[in-house]
Amino acid sequence: MSTWVIPYVDQDLSFWEEVADRFGAHIEEVYFPIPGGIVASGRGKQPDAFLETFLRRVPLPKAVLINPIILSRPVEEMAPAVLSALQRLYQDWGVSRVTVTHPALARLIRQAYPEFKIAASVLMGISRPSQVLMIQDYVDAITPDNSLVRDLHGLRRLRNVFSGEIRLIVNEACIPGCPFRTQHFYEMGYGDFLPHSLCQQTLAEHPWLRLTGAWVLPRHLTYYEGLYDTLKLAGRVTLRDRARYLAVLDAYVHRQPLLPRDIGGGPASVLEAIDVPDELFETLLHCDKSCHTCSRCRDYYEQALAGQKEVR
Repeated sequence: MSTWVIPYVDQDLSFWEEVADRFGAHIEEVYFPIPGGIVASGRGKQPDAFLETFLRRVPLPKAVLINPIILSRPVEEMAPAVLSALQRLYQDWGVSRVTVTHPALARLIRQAYPEFKIAASVLMGISRPSQVLMIQDYVDAITPDNSLVRDLHGLRRLRNVFSGEIRLIVNEACIPGCPFRTQHFYEMGYGDFLPHSLCQQTLAEHPWLRLTGAWVLPRHLTYYEGLYDTLKLAGRVTLRDRARYLAVLDAYVHRQPLLPRDIGGGPASVLEAIDVPDELFETLLHCDKSCHTCSRCRDYYEQALAGQKEVR
């Protein structure tokens, strides 16, 4: 069975005890934002009323996030506070895993705490062997850019050049190569306002693009065998509901049926109760992404919606 990297959500001890009891054998780590607002963690401020209890009582490996899409100041200015916080997390709670976006920060953490396991965030945008060369001495795991989730050839190239762990996010649902991505993640990580999904007008005009998102249904994980070491579930916001979190995690761990709209992805997810046939998904894994000349996804989406209307 696959091992999983899963998000911390601010649920009470009984929830995390259930996660540990039901899925503990499959959990590689639970990731949580670095406390204290020292640096952004890729999302806006998360609830943390139960975080200390989670750190103290839950017997699952834990990892801290330091992965904003950009750093607000030069890494040398931020490093002392970050390294001090990591030391406290290690001494107080035994946390020795960290996910980062900035390559120089990974290097500084490696030099200060060689015992830490360091993962490159998906926001580092690693998609080519040349990028692996730049970071391979400082990270133990790479979370490939979301453009590779539907690109088996690209994943295989990373697998062949990186000797560490490949960590594949299965349910992010962002559109690969989305031109709004950097601004959207900046607003989520730094804004003092509720960020909007900046791609919504585009998706309203071309709703079939939702089928091209960076997600994999549980049954389609078979296509990726040998191309990853661990699988990662996103959803610090979308999976805050206890029942939904457990249902999504259970479906992925045990490869149970799950519709695209139910994976716990973000606003670019498929909204309607339509499936993605194996034949279509196989095509998406090998196509050249020339959506301007191909109508395969658009035709399927329109046919699936028409079929739903006929059923009603």
